[in-house]
Amino acid sequence: MDEFDFIDLLRPLVGPTGLGLQDDAAKLSVPDGQDLIISTDTMVEGVHFPLGRRGGGFSERLLRTALSDLAAKGARPIGYMLSVAWPVGTDAKWMAGFVKGLDETQSAFDCPIMGGDTTSTTGPLIASATVYGLVPTGEMVTRAGAKVGDDVWFTGVLGRAEKGLALMQGKVLDLPETEILACEDAYLRPEPRFLFRKILRQYASACADISDGLISEAGHIAKASGVRLDLDAQHVDGTSFGDDYELLFTASQTSRTALKSTAEALPLKITRCGTVAEGEGVWVNGERLMSQGYKHTF
Repeated sequence: MDEFDFIDLLRPLVGPTGLGLQDDAAKLSVPDGQDLIISTDTMVEGVHFPLGRRGGGFSERLLRTALSDLAAKGARPIGYMLSVAWPVGTDAKWMAGFVKGLDETQSAFDCPIMGGDTTSTTGPLIASATVYGLVPTGEMVTRAGAKVGDDVWFTGVLGRAEKGLALMQGKVLDLPETEILACEDAYLRPEPRFLFRKILRQYASACADISDGLISEAGHIAKASGVRLDLDAQHVDGTSFGDDYELLFTASQTSRTALKSTAEALPLKITRCGTVAEGEGVWVNGERLMSQGYKHTF
């Protein structure tokens, strides 16, 4: 299979902005009263996903993790660009599975492919997704708005993705069957929290998606906002792995009741895990913690 055969596989996934994948470009008009939000994520086989797994699991995880960045900004997805470097000799069945994973994911979030690029490599599979979203003008939630006295919250359940990877690697974990399935989904198919976006825009003062661990993301918010985040010890243990792609956000204490009731209505579990104070960094039990998240080294 060559690059044009792969593009033909992608063609049915294209929305109107992608011009049929025939122009090496996309056309995008931003509606009045909306800001365009853009984010890019890259995955490397053997780093972000186990070696030899090049099919739908890879592409689903790639697109879902990229979309999580839009969810953290309170945005609605509208499309994405895809760039893929396929290892020479890749079986066509993996490419077909890769496209199927994209199809299922973009259908779930109404986010069609708009274009991109394909090439070959003698190394592992490398793929990037650049996602585009819209948010009402001036309402994007950034990392920089946390205020002294705010509560710190996170969505969902942390730590499941780490267990999901362990299960993929063949490790046996003493977990109920329902929890095993939840952990596998957390790693393979993380859920961008788009259903929470309107609540986030209404109540959150700052937000980040938890891709590199709770402490790491809390540190990003603390630095961007010029504040200190005091976290409860009970929520810190076992959260350095990251890859949960839940949302960490801050909000006024006056919003507690409204946040709980609106989240329950979705339904989505949210947990209050700390407070915002004067100072800098991330602290637990009077001790400052340095980032424990994953870092790429060069």
